[in-house]
Amino acid sequence: MRDTTCGDCWRIENLTFAQRLDPALVRRGQRHLCEEHRAKREELAA
Repeated sequence: MRDTTCGDCWRIENLTFAQRLDPALVRRGQRHLCEEHRAKREELAA
């Protein structure tokens, strides 16, 4: 069985700062988020 990992947590742990800003590595769309990152996204959207 495959564990689902928060997409934002994975990016922070596995990509450098420059890679996180690179448009080629930015993926839009739905992905699994942990409660902390989901709350941050909802706060920014409001």
